[in-house]
Amino acid sequence: MRERHALYELIRLLETSEDIELLLERLIYHITELINGTGGVIRFVKGEDLHIVATYNIESDKTTMSVDQGICGEVIKDGKAKIFNRDQLEGKDLDIPAYSAICIPLKVQEEIFGTVLVYNKINSDHGFAEFTAEDAELGELFSGLASLIILKALRLKELQEKEIENKKAIEQIDELKSYLESLIHSSADAIVATDLNNIVTAWNMGAENIFGYKKEEVIGTPLPVIPDFLREVERFYLEKVTHGETLKDIETVGLTKDGKLIEVSTTFSPIKNAYGEIIGISRIVRDITEKKKLEKDLIRRNEELTKILFISSAVRSTLELNKLLRIILTVITMGEGLGFNRAVLFLVNEETNSLKGVMAVGPSSYEEAWQIWSSMAQEKKTLHEVLNELSRKEFVEDSFLERMCRNISISLNENTPIVKAVKEKKTFNIKDVHEEEADPVIIQQLGSSAYAVVPLISKDKAIGAVWVDNMYTRKPITDQDINFLKGFADHVAGAIENAWIFEKIEKAEKELEMLFNSITDLIYYTDDNYSIKKANKSFLDKLGISKKDVIDKKCFQLIHKTQHPLTECPHRKAMETGKAMVGEIEEDYLDGVYLISSSPIFDKNGNLAGTINVAKDITEFRSLKEKILIMEKMASLGELAAKVAHEIRNPLLSIGGFAKRLDKELEEGKTKEYVKIIIEEVKRLERILNEILSFVRPYSMDREKFKIKDLVDNVVNLFEATLKEHNNKLIVNVEEDFMVHGNYDKLKEVLLNLILNANDATDNGIITLKIKRPDRLPSSRAITEKEYFVIEVSDTGHGIKKENLKRIFDPFFTTKTNGTGLGLAISKRIIEDHGGIIKVESEVDRGTTFKIYFPAYKEEGGNNENSSS
Repeated sequence: MRERHALYELIRLLETSEDIELLLERLIYHITELINGTGGVIRFVKGEDLHIVATYNIESDKTTMSVDQGICGEVIKDGKAKIFNRDQLEGKDLDIPAYSAICIPLKVQEEIFGTVLVYNKINSDHGFAEFTAEDAELGELFSGLASLIILKALRLKELQEKEIENKKAIEQIDELKSYLESLIHSSADAIVATDLNNIVTAWNMGAENIFGYKKEEVIGTPLPVIPDFLREVERFYLEKVTHGETLKDIETVGLTKDGKLIEVSTTFSPIKNAYGEIIGISRIVRDITEKKKLEKDLIRRNEELTKILFISSAVRSTLELNKLLRIILTVITMGEGLGFNRAVLFLVNEETNSLKGVMAVGPSSYEEAWQIWSSMAQEKKTLHEVLNELSRKEFVEDSFLERMCRNISISLNENTPIVKAVKEKKTFNIKDVHEEEADPVIIQQLGSSAYAVVPLISKDKAIGAVWVDNMYTRKPITDQDINFLKGFADHVAGAIENAWIFEKIEKAEKELEMLFNSITDLIYYTDDNYSIKKANKSFLDKLGISKKDVIDKKCFQLIHKTQHPLTECPHRKAMETGKAMVGEIEEDYLDGVYLISSSPIFDKNGNLAGTINVAKDITEFRSLKEKILIMEKMASLGELAAKVAHEIRNPLLSIGGFAKRLDKELEEGKTKEYVKIIIEEVKRLERILNEILSFVRPYSMDREKFKIKDLVDNVVNLFEATLKEHNNKLIVNVEEDFMVHGNYDKLKEVLLNLILNANDATDNGIITLKIKRPDRLPSSRAITEKEYFVIEVSDTGHGIKKENLKRIFDPFFTTKTNGTGLGLAISKRIIEDHGGIIKVESEVDRGTTFKIYFPAYKEEGGNNENSSS
C-alpha cells in the first residue's frame, strides 16, 4: 500500500511545474519512504564533480566530491543500482555513519546525470536491516520516473529562464533603439543612410547643420552632398561597401547647400537586414574644416619653428658680428627662409642716440633681382647649403644697397615707425607709405612703398630693428609673415648682442695683448704654485725661448735656474704674505739687475690665485748711477791725488836724487844696500803715484787699426819667465781673428793686467786666453747691429769670494799684500772707453773667467763704436 502511494505521488509530480528545488526535496523524501530508509541524498554531476542538490533527514558536510569517489563513484562507473551492507561500508567516505545503503543512478537514455543515495533500511521492528534486491528493483523503477520528472522540471526551468532573458533583451533593444535614435538626432556628426541606389533614407540634425539641407529636402532624393568631380571616387567607395567592407575615416570634401566645399571625414558602413543581406549604406560624416585648418597652421608653425631652430643653430655657430649679420639678413631674404625681397639691419648707437644702418641684403634693381633669383633657381641650393657656405665665407661684399643703408642714421628723438618699434618694442606693418605714417628717410633712401619693421629685443632691451620689404615681387606682407619674422628676430637678437659684446671684448683683448707685448718690461703671470700662465714678448725675448716652452713652467727654474724660489725674491715674499712686494735682484743668468714688482691676485672667495710680476731691467740705470758715483769719487780723488802728488813728488825727487848720489859715493856695504832699497821704494812710490794720476785724470787716446791676434802674440811673449815662477801653463786659442780700432798700448795694458792677476791667483795650473764670437751678448748689448767678439781670460786658481765679486772693479780694492787696487779699475775704464764691456765669473777653488765683449772694426766703416775718439 505504501509503495502504491509513493508511485502515485511520483506520477503526480510529472504533472506539476513546481520550483526545481522543492521538486527535488519531495523526490528524495518519497524515494526514502518507498524503500524504508532513514535518510537520503540526491547528487548531480557537474563536470568532474558530484554536487548535493537535495537531502532528506541528513546533514552532510560533503557537498562536493569527485565523480569517482565513494560508493556514488562506483555506481556511476557501473551504471546500475548497488546495495552495500555493513561490511562493505566499512572505510567508505559516507555522509553519515551507516548500517546499510543503496545507491541508484539517475539517467536518461543511458546518460548518468546524478545519483540517489539512501541510508539505513528500517525493518518492521524498527531496527536496522539490509536493503534487498527487491529494494534495488523498486529503486531503479523509482529512479527512472524521477529522472523523467527532473528532466521535465529542468527543461521547464530553462524555458522560463529563456523567456525572462528574451523579455530583458527586448527591453534592452527598445532602450538601445531609443538611445541610438537620441544619439543620432543629437550627434554633431552627420549620420546619413541611403539605399543601394544612393537615395537618402535617413538624415539627422548633424547633417542639417553641416550641409544646410533640411530632412524634408533630402529624404527620398539622391544624396546631394557629393561634388561632381568626386562622383567616380564615391562610386568606388560604395562598391567596396556593398561587398561588406567598412571604410573608416576617409578624408574628402563635401558640398553644402550654398555650394561651398568643406573638408570632411567619412566612415562608410553597410546596412544589413535580419537575414544579413546588405540593403543600404550608412555614412557618418564629420566636418574637419577647422581641424584641417588647425593642422595646416600647426604644420606651418612647426615648419617655421624648425626653420627658426635650424637658423638659430647656424646663427649661434659664429661670434663674428659681420658674418652673423650677413647670415641673419640672408635667411630673411632667402625663399626657403623668410622670403622677403630686401632686408636692412639697424642697430642702436647709444653714443649718438640714433639708429644706424649697419648691413643690408637684397637686389638694388629689378634686373639684379631677376638675375639673383634666376641663379638661385638654377643652382637649387638649400637653406642648409647656403648657411654652410656663409659660415665659411669671408665677407668683402659691398653692394649698392649696403652702401645706401650705411648712410642712413635716424635719431631716436624722432617719432617714426622704426623709432617707435625700438622704443615701444612693437612691430609695424606699413602697407602703404602714402596713406600711413612712415619713415621719410627710409622712403627717400630705399624707395619702398610698403614695408615692415620688427624690433630686436635682447634681455628686455631693444638693441635695434630689422626692416624688410617686397619691393620687386609686390607681395603683401601678411600678419603671418610678421609673426614669423618676429619669432626669428627674438631668437637672433641675443646672438647679435652676444656677437657685438664679443667683438668689443675681442677688440679690447687685442689692444690689451698689443699693449702687453709692447711693454719693454718683463711681465708674467703665475698661479699659486709658481707656474707661469702668461708672459709678454719682452719676457720671451729675454729668455730666448718660445711661448710653449714657458707656459706651465716654474718661474724660478726659468729665471733663476734654481729648483726652489729665492729667499730674497719679491715674488716669493708676495706669495707668502699675500701683499704686493718690490725688490731688486741681480740675476746672473739674465745678465743684469732687475727691479721686480710682484702683486698677488685673489679669486672671488679671497683665496690667493697667483701673482702678476713686472721685472724692469735697471742694469744701465744702476751702471749709470755707479758711474756718476765713481765720477764724483774720481773728481774728489783726482783733486786729492793732485795735491798729494804735488806734496809727495818734491820730497820723493829729493830723496831719490840724494839716494842715487849716495849710491855712487858709497862703497859696497850694508849702508849702500840700504840706499839701494831706498832708491827701489822711491821708484815704486813714483809708479804708484803715476798710476793714481793716470786713473783720476782724463786722458786722450791715439787710435790705430790692428788685428787682435797680433796684440795677443805680443802680450804672450812677455810672460814666459813670469809663468814659470808659479809653474803655470798659458793656452792661447784664437778661433777667429778680428780687426780692432783702438789704443794698442792701453789694450795691451788690459791684457797684461788680466794675465798677471790670473798668474798671481794660480799655482801649478792652467791659464787660458781665448778669442771667439760670443754665444750671446750681455743684456745691455742684446739689441744692436754692431759686431762683437769676446776675449776670455780664465784660470784654475783659487777664485774670488762671492762677497768680493761686486767690489773687484772698485779703485784701491785689493786682496793682494803688495797691490794698489787700481789694475782692474783702470782696465775696466779702458775697455768702456773703447765701447766694450767686461764681465767676471768666479767660483772659489775652481777658478775665475774674465770676459771682455769688444766691438769689432768693419773696414767699410759702419757701426764702429770703438772708432770714436
